Amino acid sequence: MAVALAAACISPAGAQIAHPMQTQATLPAAPPTTIPTAPPAAAPPAAAPTNTSAAPQQMLYYVCGNSGMESHVTSPDPQHPFNLGVTFVSSADSGPLNQVAVKLRRHGRVLMDFVAAGPYCLFSVPDADYRIEGTYRGEMKFEIVQTGNLNAQIKW
Repeated sequence: MAVALAAACISPAGAQIAHPMQTQATLPAAPPTTIPTAPPAAAPPAAAPTNTSAAPQQMLYYVCGNSGMESHVTSPDPQHPFNLGVTFVSSADSGPLNQVAVKLRRHGRVLMDFVAAGPYCLFSVPDADYRIEGTYRGEMKFEIVQTGNLNAQIKW
């Protein structure tokens, strides 16, 4: 399965969106082939053509900016709307935090790695649970968030 990360910059809202990036997952090895010890009695029928094309790519999107941007920012793919959101805030005064280094993980694998330009990030990802890590001033915090939750918070 190939995974692609995509997005574009949008200046009017002051938001940040990822640029296309492709990564290729390792495919499992083909099973070993057995060689018959005796020739077949009759020639086998012609094999049907096999589809050797790669699986379709899954696109992952994110956008970061100020809270409230969800009212004027939409996912680049209308079939896959933003379905996960996180806000980075100060635990002292609940003020928004900018320039947080973000990693989005699933099953330990880093799917996205970027520095958020704003305190609020939206993601368009396949339905699942994700580990969202944020590092602010050298301190890493994380939350496990399920798709459908647009209100997760990470506090420092």
